[in-house]
Amino acid sequence: MVPVTALDNRRQARRFPTHHPAKIMLGPEAMISCTVKDISTGGARIAVKRHTDLPETFELYIAAHDLQVRRARVCWRHGDFAGIAFSAEEADMTPAGEAADGLSFADCLDQAAMPAHLASKPARKDLKLYRTTV
Repeated sequence: MVPVTALDNRRQARRFPTHHPAKIMLGPEAMISCTVKDISTGGARIAVKRHTDLPETFELYIAAHDLQVRRARVCWRHGDFAGIAFSAEEADMTPAGEAADGLSFADCLDQAAMPAHLASKPARKDLKLYRTTV
């Protein structure tokens, strides 16, 4: 196995492994199902069927802990995987065009990197511990 050096990794942002279902929107009635395998603030690696034609640019709807919509362009394609870069000039989008709950995309990445069994549990607030005396 060949070691990966810092020169081999040309990414500017840290990648987070994921397994989120996503949709590549081709139009109002057409979409391609895919899976986001890893993600960073600058882009993602998606799994898509080998012989599926992808447009050069598209909107990617990621079903993580909330719905994320990102404008993307294809950078590379190899077998069942494609590397995409998120548009730098666009902020996070939701279908309504507003950021969901005021979270930044980096915050959404942190949530997406959390294991699903932990993320799905409600946060414990106002936990009161009682001390009993004997």
